[in-house]
Amino acid sequence: MSKQELQQKALDNGGVSYQESLEAEKLEPTIYERIGHDGLVELATSFYDKVFADKETAWFVNIFSSSTKQDAIENQYRFLIQTFGGPDLYR
Repeated sequence: MSKQELQQKALDNGGVSYQESLEAEKLEPTIYERIGHDGLVELATSFYDKVFADKETAWFVNIFSSSTKQDAIENQYRFLIQTFGGPDLYR
């Protein structure tokens, strides 16, 4: 699936365009300030619990075949925290 197809699927399923999603990085107070560190960790954990439990989208789980679920969760929450106004954790 191409990047554009994924963006369209996200729009169809979530109702938010890619361009609209970029605005989330500019919110004041930041999403990090609104949700907090623990909230973003919980979001990443909930997301990957669903991803790894969904046997119908094996192609997506296969993206993470070289890492554990916990590694995927930690990578994602670090990314979310940094992207949405928290400390520089994502490497």
